[in-house]
Amino acid sequence: MCQNLPDRRAAADTFKSVLPQAAQYDFVMTSTPDPDESYSGTCSAIGDDSQHLLNLHADMGVAMSWEQWAEQELPPTTGKVTYFSAGIKGVSTSDLAAIYVPCYSSETNTKQPHNLTIFAHALKSLKGSDSEVRQELIRLAESFGRYAHREAKCDLPSRLPD
Repeated sequence: MCQNLPDRRAAADTFKSVLPQAAQYDFVMTSTPDPDESYSGTCSAIGDDSQHLLNLHADMGVAMSWEQWAEQELPPTTGKVTYFSAGIKGVSTSDLAAIYVPCYSSETNTKQPHNLTIFAHALKSLKGSDSEVRQELIRLAESFGRYAHREAKCDLPSRLPD
């Protein structure tokens, strides 16, 4: 299990409930934990035959409107787009939960406001109804977002639910 998941037991339960069945899961963690514009963190769940199943990802970027963020930063997804209240804005589809999270009022190097983009992105179909899968992806994105917000040493409130 990736070390950058704040509640690994809860994450493991979530992974077991939604990930496609596999004989074994590997988890790969990468992180650039610098508290500045270069911050990023990823946790990938990998199943049988080295298939990537799910990615949790946090990445820093210059602040923009949430509409611009959604247009420029969201990967191609499937299913109906819905919005939820988390961070500046949360976006959900049947295979993605993305949250735009406030971070720096004035980032150290650029002196510009910066925000975090948080993804929980299913690369293979997950188990459960559309509603159940969306809720689990949102829960993973919120949890990973809280961790990334702390690790990046953001000075703005995350506006993520507790």
